[in-house]
Amino acid sequence: MLNMNFSQSLSLNYDASRWQPSPAAGVWRYPLERQQAESGHVTSLVRFEPDAHFPEHLHPMGEEFWVLEGTFSDEHGDYPAGSYVRNPPGSRHGSFTREGCVIFVKLNQFDEDDDVWLKVLPEQRLWITGGQGYRRLPLHHHGGVHTSVLHFPDGGAFPLCCYRQGLEILVLEGELLEGELLERELSVIQEPVKQEPVTQEQAGEASREAAHYPGLSWLRFPPGSRPRLQAGPGTRLWVRTGHLGANRAE
Repeated sequence: MLNMNFSQSLSLNYDASRWQPSPAAGVWRYPLERQQAESGHVTSLVRFEPDAHFPEHLHPMGEEFWVLEGTFSDEHGDYPAGSYVRNPPGSRHGSFTREGCVIFVKLNQFDEDDDVWLKVLPEQRLWITGGQGYRRLPLHHHGGVHTSVLHFPDGGAFPLCCYRQGLEILVLEGELLEGELLERELSVIQEPVKQEPVTQEQAGEASREAAHYPGLSWLRFPPGSRPRLQAGPGTRLWVRTGHLGANRAE
């Protein structure tokens, strides 16, 4: 197993050295959470080299993916960067790419009655603009689980409403920050005051208090967590909420 204790907070910065070869030539995996080596609950990044193929396979409890780069394809169509697709439990397909691609994929995590095929292509996206300083792209909801993309054109605080029953985030682009340092940074921006020189000891304390998560970083928070998160300007986040029940642990 890998990172399957859903009662603990987890944050992984992207590390290019963590890519692993898959059974298919030219297809690489970057595991984030995994129940078993080739089956069960899996969340990962997958990279296809140009003209790579992955043989036909079954999704016992569903598959969903977001295309990060390039164009991902199967017998049902082509999915350019920014596409979101859900293949329900019992579905199967073979996948390939012509130009190469990178996808964020989650396997075997559907409810049994979540049986709707869904694809959202870039030209079909409908963004919702609210008064919180960010835009939201709803992707899917079922049984209290909500999946969306949040876009922060000018940066801003991550919404408190998104901490219910667990939270999962993939940084698509930009940067996410977490920690007490954020509150001091924001107060300086909102009410500029004369600052004393920062000592080396203070700088060390600040670095421990705040964490920075660049593109392709992955974070997961259990129900009841209240992390302080701040998105940098232009940041886009893939977000899932409501899916981490209290009884889901190793």
